[in-house]
Amino acid sequence: MSKPPNPGEIPEAKENNHDGWWREWFNHIYLDVYAHRDEIQAAEEVRATLAVLPVGPESRILDLCCGNGRHCRALRRAGYRRVVGVDYSFPLLKHAMAESPRGNYVRADMRLLPLATAGIDAVFSFFTSFGYFQTNVENLAVLHEIARVLRPEGHFMLDYLNPAYVRETLVAESVKAHGDYIIREKRCLSPDGDRIEKEIVIENWGVRDHRYHESVKLYEHDTMLHMLESADLQVDGTFGDFDATPFLSHSPRMILYGRRK
Repeated sequence: MSKPPNPGEIPEAKENNHDGWWREWFNHIYLDVYAHRDEIQAAEEVRATLAVLPVGPESRILDLCCGNGRHCRALRRAGYRRVVGVDYSFPLLKHAMAESPRGNYVRADMRLLPLATAGIDAVFSFFTSFGYFQTNVENLAVLHEIARVLRPEGHFMLDYLNPAYVRETLVAESVKAHGDYIIREKRCLSPDGDRIEKEIVIENWGVRDHRYHESVKLYEHDTMLHMLESADLQVDGTFGDFDATPFLSHSPRMILYGRRK
């Protein structure tokens, strides 16, 4: 595996039409498309995470790729006040700040976090916020940043997809109505089978259709263990979902948790 970049460097990726999909897609329309990802679900996922990781109420917690802040709000409702949410999307952060004016939110690229070294007690990453970048070096840089900001023996949780489950349950095309507009989604594997690609078209939203793209790298469990190990992150276990079931080939999720060495 390639050597990770030094802190402070964001590596250059080979350009293609979809490298920066995450810069455009996470906007106000995204919030409606994923409206089913609500506060109740966030509270359940936070509860399940805290049941596994020994994170005290005074712990400094980073919600990495916090989106509109629903997990940050769930953590604060659970009594955790020292929570910071980091995301690249200004529209989602704007929504988070409107919902929680006293919340602590930072706009940043997850490959280069503007946070002090060893200043965080726990890092949580919910809802497949890993594998966005085109190269292994860039994705590995995210794990190195998690390790850098974590104190020694600080805890992490990475909620990621299960490639085997994605391939087995792939629905090529779906259409659903949401209020007055229509959401059309087409899904496929990349030609090399290493990424899940999704095209989203929102019809009847304003005067034109809106088109977006998602592209996530499919890292197998063994590869994830190796990448985390190389970033000095020790994996203590893997769940197949937030109900704490063991990770198996047919599990819907790959939820890895552990600590910084």
